[in-house]
Amino acid sequence: MPLLSAIREIRQKQFSSVYVLHGPESFLAEEFLSLARREMIDPEFSDLNVSVYDCTENSLSDILQDAETLPFMGEHRLVIARQAYFLTGSKPPSKVESDPDALLGYMQNPPTYTTLILHTDAEKLDERKKMVKTLQQKAKVIPFFLLKDAELHAWVERQAAKYRASIERPQAMKLAERVGSELRLLDKEVEKLALFVGDGGRITDQVIEDLCARTLEQDVFALIEQVASGRLDKALRMLYDCMKTGEEPIKLLSLFARQFRMLLQVRQLAPRGYSQQQMAGMIKMHPYAVKKAMEQARHFSEDSLKKLLLILAEEDFRMKSGQVDKRLALELFIARAHEERNKTAG
Repeated sequence: MPLLSAIREIRQKQFSSVYVLHGPESFLAEEFLSLARREMIDPEFSDLNVSVYDCTENSLSDILQDAETLPFMGEHRLVIARQAYFLTGSKPPSKVESDPDALLGYMQNPPTYTTLILHTDAEKLDERKKMVKTLQQKAKVIPFFLLKDAELHAWVERQAAKYRASIERPQAMKLAERVGSELRLLDKEVEKLALFVGDGGRITDQVIEDLCARTLEQDVFALIEQVASGRLDKALRMLYDCMKTGEEPIKLLSLFARQFRMLLQVRQLAPRGYSQQQMAGMIKMHPYAVKKAMEQARHFSEDSLKKLLLILAEEDFRMKSGQVDKRLALELFIARAHEERNKTAG
């Protein structure tokens, strides 16, 4: 079921007896759980009618028994079961009972006065299991995948409106590129920018430049972007800016190695037909970061990337053993990366 449809129904007081939430985007899942708590339960009796369980510590039969208990001094009861590992292919933790027949029995006639929410951060449910098939037929199943590209930028626009400000698509893209795609961080940044521009204000490029600081990882990412684009002068200027802030050259070198390692990985995986989402899962990176890495990697051959990683390993040893001036080593590496980029372009 689409998330926005589920939210609309809940706001209209149309509650399902059972929801299944799955996927790695925890921020949106937590927002949904907060909405359910606000809309379903009288806040005066929230402590009496809201239960939160961890399925790795509590048995499924105990959780369902609570779900069958009548609400106390209220009209509705909410039972949230986190870490619902039994819906996935994960191995069960020891000494925790998760009898699938108990859930199948519950689903035959779930009480209308209770909403049970089963939550797992697994990307996929194990559709081979009978209980999962039953839930897909009788419950509201809502996926929470990591947002990327247009979805991510539209979300930024909605968050700005939520904080009574506005942001256009180009600025939403700029903000996501600067802050990253972690929704918790983005949400805080949007809130900060909205407070700065005031009610009805517009978040502009200049506001983002003035108020949103880059992380060191993002600075390195942008630096490699300049190298990939053939702008050696700007890359070196960004390197000097990083070092002016007192960043340790060895740390910068390790971040270069991390970035070029990712470029090599996507350079090797892309020709095999993997999607951005699949590559993101394989190399443990966000799909947006993978997309940008693919754009950078096309400016380098696979051999060039391997050569640059070897140079980084050698320079790391020379830096740590005091055989080279650290600043000079970084400058020379950026020049070598630019040279390898030009060889590929030629």
